Amino acid sequence: GKRAVEVWHRRAGKDLFAINLISTKIPERVGLYWHMLPTYKQGRAIVWNGATRDGRAFLDHFHPDLVTNTNATEMRKTFYNGAIYQVVGTDNVNSLVGTNPIGVVFSEYSLHDPAAWNLIRPILLENGGWALFIYTARGRNHGYTMLKMAGKNPRWHCEVLKAGDSGTSKEDGSPVFSDMMIDEERVTGMPEEMVQQEYFCSFDAPF
Repeated sequence: GKRAVEVWHRRAGKDLFAINLISTKIPERVGLYWHMLPTYKQGRAIVWNGATRDGRAFLDHFHPDLVTNTNATEMRKTFYNGAIYQVVGTDNVNSLVGTNPIGVVFSEYSLHDPAAWNLIRPILLENGGWALFIYTARGRNHGYTMLKMAGKNPRWHCEVLKAGDSGTSKEDGSPVFSDMMIDEERVTGMPEEMVQQEYFCSFDAPF
């Protein structure tokens, strides 16, 4: 399909998943791929400068032999076939209108201005591009509404992964967060609403 909503618990590897997905799409179709954060500053901190728990840079998951140019100022990589990957923020979404991305990732979609998707979706509708929405729950806002819509729409992929679910484990197969770790969060003062939001994808927390 062309649209997917993935609501995963905190630290489940959403942005790294998105980078690896884009790396598989680049050989299939030449074009512009956007990795979008709510703000430009977040894009640089979370994705462009992001790293795994063992210190490997997120962007190192693009094979270096396939990258022909890297522009750190504009957070852009150009590949052997002319495809472009770029990290952008939707805090200045009007500057993005008029371009022609063929694949977009809305990272932390529940924190984006929902107007950004409405401005970009006609571009993808016309050029046959795809959109992926990855986020952790943040109240019953537009992220909640989109998840409910996608769950009823057979043309959209929809998935919710909570702490402990298969697919959210570390490389050795152990869970990212064990029950003991989460219980320790409770004991040391994390409100139960936040525990449910951050680890179990609850949209009921008023945060």
